[in-house]
Amino acid sequence: MKSLFFLLCFFQLSAQVKGVVLDENNKPIPYVNIWFANGNLADTTEEDGTFIISDLKENQVLFFSAMGFEKKTVKVADAARVVMKQSAIELKEVQLENPRANLSNQIDEFERKKVHLYYGLGLTQWSLAKQFTYNDTIQKTPYLASILVKTQSPGGASKVKVRITSVGPDGNPGEDLINEDLIFKVKKGDRISEFDMSQYKLKIEESGIFVVIEYLMLDENQYIIYDKYKKPYPHSRPSIGTIPSEEITFWCYNKKWRKMDKRNPYNYPDEEHYFNKYIELAMSLKLTN
Repeated sequence: MKSLFFLLCFFQLSAQVKGVVLDENNKPIPYVNIWFANGNLADTTEEDGTFIISDLKENQVLFFSAMGFEKKTVKVADAARVVMKQSAIELKEVQLENPRANLSNQIDEFERKKVHLYYGLGLTQWSLAKQFTYNDTIQKTPYLASILVKTQSPGGASKVKVRITSVGPDGNPGEDLINEDLIFKVKKGDRISEFDMSQYKLKIEESGIFVVIEYLMLDENQYIIYDKYKKPYPHSRPSIGTIPSEEITFWCYNKKWRKMDKRNPYNYPDEEHYFNKYIELAMSLKLTN
């Protein structure tokens, strides 16, 4: 009887949920981000819709969110099978006409040799965003063809979620402009990754856009490094390259959006290339008309 009491107490303090997220047609939904009530990321569903979350209390609730579906709140005890409904909310209409695609440009081109600092995606930084302000080049070629990003994915390939958003009333990333999860594979190693956006025919309006790179807590994104004492340290891939800049274009998200300040040489003595500069994501856009 005593043993049973302790087992029950342990379950209440440290439960584990193995579950699956499905749509109303009983099809698995991949890449659903699952959040704790305090705003921390708990897990991301795999391609078959499955997830595993440990160290839970039985009375906790989880929040499920995926593009194109209504957000859902579920108690841990009921999370083994979660059904999400498709959202009836239409996103802001941003396309006025089909692109002619007889002219192309590229904005915010960067030099690989200027990339000395990488920002990791993970539990401390769930999303990295770069703001693109409307200019003469966008006016001539306003349709987004592809996104180029400097990436590092050590030890294997990885995946990221890309979001294109408006600029919100507070100046932070605002409404999503594409009602679909944009999942892109990042190849192993150090490279410039290109994400094809041409099929969405997204026209950039005068208010500008943010391009957001969002972390996915997938098994393939996790890896372990060991110190000289063979102590393991969990890491996440990929990392996103940055360059020094004179302008604020870089936002970072963990529970809330924040602009990235200039680098202080006293706080970051090993980053001399970035002293008293802003940090900018090594990201450029290919555009067409």
